[in-house]
Amino acid sequence: MTSNAMNLMLLVMGSVFLGFLFFGGSYAAFMYKKSKALVWTLFTIAILLITLIPVILAVIVSINPH
Repeated sequence: MTSNAMNLMLLVMGSVFLGFLFFGGSYAAFMYKKSKALVWTLFTIAILLITLIPVILAVIVSINPH
């Protein structure tokens, strides 16, 4: 595995990990009855980190594999 591929894999793993932290924060904010704006903001950030960032990176790598 090349260094570039390893860095990309770590970036995707870090993005998903942060997404799960934001998802947990969203759930905790909901359970502690914080504002709906805070809950939805944390949830939106979580969804972006868990899905959108890894997909964008995968598409970029598939278009330019070098």
